[in-house]
Amino acid sequence: MSQENVEIARRGYDAFNRGDFEAMVEDFAPDCEYVTAAVITGVGSVYRGPDGYRRCIEGLFGDYDDARVEVHDLIEAEDRVLVSMTARGRGKQRGVETSWSVFQVWTLRDGKISRGQGYTRRDEALEAAGLRE
Repeated sequence: MSQENVEIARRGYDAFNRGDFEAMVEDFAPDCEYVTAAVITGVGSVYRGPDGYRRCIEGLFGDYDDARVEVHDLIEAEDRVLVSMTARGRGKQRGVETSWSVFQVWTLRDGKISRGQGYTRRDEALEAAGLRE
């Protein structure tokens, strides 16, 4: 089942990169919860449901043109998937390209994403996924 979980996570990132936010949350459970890494001012910390996650993403990337993610690793860990990625975008006001490293841990239940959390540090994400370096 965990390889299926990796593919579910991959589909979401592919949809984001296409700009298809509906497809991005297609595999989210109605009661899912996402906790941000809380590093960007003005972006809340907890979002609920597929619409909540969509609002989170719009808040994070709304000031960028050509927003995209480059996924480096998707690591299966029982009912969780650890993702290492770089987020990129070109600011709408100044046209400056910005990038930042992000780690996310997704928990899946019955083929649906039930929880996600963002991290700025790999060691914290590994611990949350129940993995070690």
